[in-house]
Amino acid sequence: MTLMEYFSFLPYGKYAFYVWSAYGVAFITVATLFIRARSHHKQTLITLSNKYSRQND
Repeated sequence: MTLMEYFSFLPYGKYAFYVWSAYGVAFITVATLFIRARSHHKQTLITLSNKYSRQND
């Protein structure tokens, strides 16, 4: 299999812009959700740590 045959699926004919923009939007959406969830998780852990450390004093 040549390199040209391996990447022959990339053009998608006249729908290439639609297909690749849909992949791009999906990737950006998933990446944003992942980053925001990770940030929210860290903030929640900090909040809980502060809350419970104050109660023990």
